[in-house]
Amino acid sequence: MSVDQKAAAPGAVRPHVRLGQLDGLRGFAAIVIMLYHADMVFRTHTPFVRGYLLVDLFFLLSGFVLAVSTEAKLNAGIGALEFTQARFVRLWPLVAVGAGVAATRSLIRGYDPQALVVMLALDLAMIPSLAGRGPFYRLNGPQWTLFYELLANFLHALVLRRVATRWLPLIAAIFGVGLVYTVRRHGSDTLGVNAPNWHNWWMALPRVGWSYVLGVWLGRLYKAGLRTPALPWWLALALPVGGVMLVPSLPWRMATGDLLFVIPFLPLAMWGVAQCRPPQSALPALEWLGTFSLPLYCVHLTVLVAMSELFGRGAPIKYAAILAALALSYLFFRLVSFGSKPTVVKPKTA
Repeated sequence: MSVDQKAAAPGAVRPHVRLGQLDGLRGFAAIVIMLYHADMVFRTHTPFVRGYLLVDLFFLLSGFVLAVSTEAKLNAGIGALEFTQARFVRLWPLVAVGAGVAATRSLIRGYDPQALVVMLALDLAMIPSLAGRGPFYRLNGPQWTLFYELLANFLHALVLRRVATRWLPLIAAIFGVGLVYTVRRHGSDTLGVNAPNWHNWWMALPRVGWSYVLGVWLGRLYKAGLRTPALPWWLALALPVGGVMLVPSLPWRMATGDLLFVIPFLPLAMWGVAQCRPPQSALPALEWLGTFSLPLYCVHLTVLVAMSELFGRGAPIKYAAILAALALSYLFFRLVSFGSKPTVVKPKTA
């Protein structure tokens, strides 16, 4: 009996379908965010100056992936605290690598060692700054997204898993209204980066909630079997990157362009990537890129800043800094296990 016949036999369980294209999408997003930070640090202007918009893709992917691969475990009885602890353990190597590299840079720059130890301990414990000024985390700016991802995971396990699928678009829409308000008030979709105060502590929640809840809804639809016509896989993967490159040229204010990208475009683009089917030969590279994106996301900003401090902001230094960030990320990729697993769709038994 052939493999196809076995899969079609009554009661047979079909092989897992790996969504390696989503791993690849996460990898491309991390690269774009690095290029955005390179523009910011070296004061240049390239088509990636709005690359921060792909941070929202991380929340969208997190909700989608957990709805596809993990909600069954949540519904089987795992508690919210237990689940969040497991997620924390899985994400902590990213925190440790990012904060450790940033602390090393600060020590070399002459920061007070005792103060640095306190900051490092707080950041490693995922305790954010509540100073109302400066970054959300003291040493490594990108760590803020990990905090909100854990918060979203906790609320997913505590509440969202019990919400019927038909109500998720309404919840997402409520967050969407909040996102429109906060982005227009702030002027751009960059909320969450800075330490909160009593007046603005809530303003990052619509940004996270819109993408995460919508991702859960789309993930449930996907897991239930909804499929739509698919673009060629290479085009589907290129669309989110091309979209973020196009946003700076839109003839509208920054806030309007950001909202058009994050609300109607990004969810459709991510869904399009989920629908596409790369050839088997491309999947290992896409899955590798997804895993590599984890250390890259957490160390690149420190490397870019350190290189600019040491050697200036010339164009050759910018490209050298990007290469250095890629090289150091690859070193940690080889030395540290980040616990990344391919996105898997677990088929139902016949």
